[in-house]
Amino acid sequence: MTDKQLRAFRDMKVSELKRHVSQTRPQQTSDGAVYPHFFFCTIYYTPKESGFTAERGFDSTPVEAPGLRSRKFPRDFLLAVKKEGFGRINEPVDGRNYIRWIGDGRYAFAQAPVGRRGEVLIPRRSCAISSRNQFLHQHATLLIKSQTVREEIGSEEWFICDTGSGVHPLQIDLYWGEDEPRGAVGRQRARPRGTWMEYAFEVDVIAKR
Repeated sequence: MTDKQLRAFRDMKVSELKRHVSQTRPQQTSDGAVYPHFFFCTIYYTPKESGFTAERGFDSTPVEAPGLRSRKFPRDFLLAVKKEGFGRINEPVDGRNYIRWIGDGRYAFAQAPVGRRGEVLIPRRSCAISSRNQFLHQHATLLIKSQTVREEIGSEEWFICDTGSGVHPLQIDLYWGEDEPRGAVGRQRARPRGTWMEYAFEVDVIAKR
């Protein structure tokens, strides 16, 4: 599927979700609030500098950026960190193994990838939602029932500890962990090598009590 076809498919499925949500109420049970087919899931990750090599097709030109103390990193790696929030560097700086995007064209060194309020992100456990999500809230524990998520990630219980500026109000962004990018072409640049998952739309969510 091309990038254009995938975007069209995603937009169609999101429109279907919106219609469904407008006509459906959450179900209150003893386990918590159940949201049948209210949300769709995606993946974000912490890219590793080691994967951004010229041999793999990336622009590995060493470049400087504000906040990195004149140290240079591959150009495409910095772009990935800007999108994903954090990146794992090959060699630590002052005991810090990561860099993070802090906005306004600036980066900083970091000790670990963290969520909105400083919680360390846990692979296959932490997740992010939109600040405009009208149903879920920070620090909620979710049970995500999805064949795609189960087969591709293997986790069912998730903890909301992050928000993303580009996250849709009906989107749950699942944290994969550290990984090299799948490839240097198109959307593969924003996908970890360890999974093929891009979207999961047949999703039931329980916000646990």
